[in-house]
Order: sequence, then structure tokens, then C-alpha cells
Amino acid sequence: MEIQIYNPQNTQINAAIKASNELIKNLHRDGLDRGCIATFNDSMVVRQNFTKDEASLYRSLNGIRNYVDGGTRLYDSMVDVVRTFHRNGDRTRPWILVVVTDGDDNRSSRSFKKCAEEISRLFTKESSNFLFVVGVGDDVDSAKMEQMSTAGNFIYFPVKDFYLLELVFLTIAHKITTSLSLSLGNLSVGNYSASWAEIQRHRNLSQVAIDYALLIDVSGSMNSIISPPPPQCFAGHDLKKKQRRDEWWCDVCGKDGLTSSSQYHCVTCNFDACSSHCKSGEECKPESRCRNRHPLRYAQSSGMWSCDECGKYYYGRRLRCQRCDYDMCPTCLAKEDLAVLMTSLFITR
Repeated sequence: MEIQIYNPQNTQINAAIKASNELIKNLHRDGLDRGCIATFNDSMVVRQNFTKDEASLYRSLNGIRNYVDGGTRLYDSMVDVVRTFHRNGDRTRPWILVVVTDGDDNRSSRSFKKCAEEISRLFTKESSNFLFVVGVGDDVDSAKMEQMSTAGNFIYFPVKDFYLLELVFLTIAHKITTSLSLSLGNLSVGNYSASWAEIQRHRNLSQVAIDYALLIDVSGSMNSIISPPPPQCFAGHDLKKKQRRDEWWCDVCGKDGLTSSSQYHCVTCNFDACSSHCKSGEECKPESRCRNRHPLRYAQSSGMWSCDECGKYYYGRRLRCQRCDYDMCPTCLAKEDLAVLMTSLFITR
């Protein structure tokens, strides 16, 4: 059994706070825009009402880790914050609400359909008001949230893990800063061409002040430790532990597996890798590529095969591209590595 050491900094709530701080830092213009911080578990609580003071928002936001406990009252809390906008928001400004949750609702009195109806009626029917909901992890019912977003006319982001939350916030900020109409369009994670510095520059040039609120899940599960994103095979699929009944070898370097357990296996590609080739959240790097730049994998052959580089015939394991029917022998691979080394030395001199 793999034992995880508890790191209080490496929790979901801390990742949410860090990403939210970054959003405020680059979106908020002190003394002009107004922000609000709210949380929900068994109930919704406004931790900081609308204020132009950026420092107050940070203080409130950084304190929400102390309230993590209880269930997930998502639907009712979203409507509660919408009503907070109606009580305390500036109706001459665009209203922006960003919601973060890691689970399915289990405390609301409203159904998700009723929640969507009220959000549409009270908030998103106004063309200047926009709601973004970010559902993080496998415990969020994304199918239900997609239905809800369509009925409620808001944008829903399904996100794999909290490591991607800041990227989502950057995407949202880019949408806010580059469109006065804030048209929904086809918005998805990664649909941006800006950095945080560019977001900040756009906001500083904008004449449009906004009222915005962050509604952050503080249910008990938000204290869960975030596991590092797994490494990936050449095709970008996540690698997972697998018990192998047959012999296996590393598809990157060709070395035989020494145990019956492969720590880094891709079911889709029948791919295995040694730990030395695996970095968290990254694709394994191939030792070489075919002439069409596809990554080469080690393959076992019972018969004779020829190297497409030197033309010599060999038995046994070789580097292969199945798509191009291309094979490379270890000798040519070594020559390729030597050529790369000599080139790097020449450039350095």
C-alpha cells in the first residue's frame, strides 16, 4: 500500500485559495472593482461582503481554510449568493459569480432544475451578468451540471484535479477582460492566449468596473490531500499501477520488468514504463522517433527483422513505430545519441 504523508499545504482547500488569490490579484482594481467572498458547506456564509478594498478580500479568502467541515449545499448556496448580489450589488455594473465545488450536492432543498430556473430568472437573464461553475474531481456529477448550465444559461467547467484550477481561472479572467458583452461563445479550458500579466494589463486599461463574488466549497472533503497528477504514456493517457501476469518490459528503454507489478501502465496502449522515465503530470519522453516524428516503443519479435536505418537484420527486441512500420536497432540509436551529443558540444563551443 502506498502511504501518503500529510502535507497541510497540499490540500484541495489550499489549492482553491491559492488560485483564488491569483484571480483577485489580476482581476481586481483596488478602489474601483468590488469583490465578495462566500463559502458553503451545510449553509452559505458571506465571509466578506462587496468591497473595493483588495486587502480585505485576501484576508477573508485566506481564512476560509478554518471553516472546512460538513456537507455540500451547492444549489441553495448559489441562489443565496445571487440574492446577495440583488441586495448589495451595484446594478449599474456587470455581475460575475465564480463557484468552485468538489462534489455533488447533498444538502439543498432545491433540485438542480429549480436552482437553474432561479439562476436564469434572477441572474443570467441579464446579458451583463455571468456565472462560471467549476466542478473539480470525479465526485462532481458533471452530466447533471451540464444540464443545469444549459437550463441556467451559465458556463460549467469539469476539471480533473485542483492542479488545473488556476488555469481555469485564467481562462475565466481572459473571457472577462477581453469582452464587454461577455458572450458565452465556445469557452473551454485552454481557450485563451494570455498570461496573468496580460490579464492585469487589460484590466488596468478597462473603463468598466465590475462586481464579482467567489463562492467556494468548504465541505469536509476539501481538506483532502491532492495527489500529484500521474505521468502519461506517449499518447497522453494516464499511467496507473497494474499487476501483470505475463512478462513485461519498459516501452521507453526496453529493460525487463523485475516484478509482476508495473507501476506505470496504460491500459489503452498496453504501455509500461520504468519509474526513471516518469514525471508527475508529464508524458514519458521517447528515446527516439521515426522519420515521421512518431515516438518509438520497444517491441519483442520472435522472428528476424531489419533496421530501417542501417538495413542490417536482427532478432529480438527493437524500437518500433507501428503506424509507419519502422524499426530501429540499438546500434543506430547509440549513433543517434552520439550525434546529438557532438552537436551540443559544437554549439556550446
